[in-house]
Amino acid sequence: MKNKILYLVLASLLLAFSCQKKKPTGIVHIQQSDKQEREDPYVQWNQASVEREEEDIDFFLQRYGWQMEETGTGLRFCSVKEGAGDFPHTEDVVTLRYATILLTGDTIYSSDRDGLKKFKVDKTDEMQGLNEAVKKMRKGGKARLIIPSFLGYGVAGDGNRVRGKMSLAMYIELVDIQRNSD
Repeated sequence: MKNKILYLVLASLLLAFSCQKKKPTGIVHIQQSDKQEREDPYVQWNQASVEREEEDIDFFLQRYGWQMEETGTGLRFCSVKEGAGDFPHTEDVVTLRYATILLTGDTIYSSDRDGLKKFKVDKTDEMQGLNEAVKKMRKGGKARLIIPSFLGYGVAGDGNRVRGKMSLAMYIELVDIQRNSD
């Protein structure tokens, strides 16, 4: 009796698994409409996130009365004082006096407290927006910046005082440019 039950269970399982539709092997091509339907919530969330960030930037600019040009990348830049000499180039080492400000108005980093910032242009882990800004300046120049999160610390933040997806305002002064000797 036990053997008959065991055979019945095994036969039922065999029949159930043999009737299932086989999955295709190899590369599966997804139709464009199916792919778009799957991505749509993520695309919508990202678009809404970018719109909120733009609203925050616009509110900050209006609150402080800053008039700024927007570069093609999304960086907002305003030269406060023109410097002299050449512009920095890739791999030049620049030294900055700076203040980094959240869009709430709170200063989170500054050269007065943390020391001057020194980095190699386009060759360090420095924010992309800051690299872009210093290349628009000459030694002695001063500028205001708004760096959107995607040109700043991105979705991860800096692991310290800047949360993910936060735009930053900065005051910078290009103190020195050391030319790359290569």
